Amino acid sequence: MAQHVEVTRANWSDPTQRKHFIDLCLQEANNGFRSGGTLKPSCWPRIIKELEKLVGKRFNQKQLKNAWDYMKKQYLTWSRLITVMGHGYNFVTRTFDLPTERWEEYLWKYPEAKQFRYKPLANAEELEALFGGVQAIGPKNGSSEGTDNTSSTHSTSMPCEIPISLEEDDNLQRKLRREQTADDEVRVPNKKQKRNLDQIETKVNTITYAWENLEGPSVQECMKILRQLLTFENPLYFIAANAFCKRKEYRELWMDMESDEERIGWIWSLRKGH
Repeated sequence: MAQHVEVTRANWSDPTQRKHFIDLCLQEANNGFRSGGTLKPSCWPRIIKELEKLVGKRFNQKQLKNAWDYMKKQYLTWSRLITVMGHGYNFVTRTFDLPTERWEEYLWKYPEAKQFRYKPLANAEELEALFGGVQAIGPKNGSSEGTDNTSSTHSTSMPCEIPISLEEDDNLQRKLRREQTADDEVRVPNKKQKRNLDQIETKVNTITYAWENLEGPSVQECMKILRQLLTFENPLYFIAANAFCKRKEYRELWMDMESDEERIGWIWSLRKGH
């Protein structure tokens, strides 16, 4: 008869429990066990086992996946807040010194950011490494004991130099909607168009393969992020792909950007230069 194992109610607002979970996830991610936007299934049993050793509590896989999704949503909300409202960031309190009307304007549009009005994102640097595409130095030798074993080459815990205003954010979204509407009109190609699209996609893949081993971030790494943002029917797709193939500096800049809005804005700036 199988032994019954009691599962503990999760509390991811507990600083110790939260920190150990993030450190263990970073360890798995840095060891190559990412799979798309999450971790590979084989990671969760290891995290369950190590977390039980560290905090003396037993969690199941569903609880850990829910924690992953919860913290990822927190990070994305914080990242957008940093991008749009960066000029009001207080480096001492790690919160935002903004007028009430400015907060109300932002929260009306993004109510999920209310949690960060009076307190910062906990473990912001580690979450940036976990969800922002940055390879960080996580805990070593299967341990989450230390609190100083992580580093990040850049972090959304600090604001970007040129924040996007709410008005600019709206303008960008309207541009994207207009672009998408134009794309929808030709969404269903005829046989000749389909062949052309297949040929274009083949060429892009060929270029990607040829350049993937160049110095700096590879074209393949950049294209992986691009494909999550745009499809190849969108004209912006090929502007970005062409830029990745031309200059290493473009690829480094792309990988260093901290939000989808920032990347889309950069592609638009390239388009204006054409």
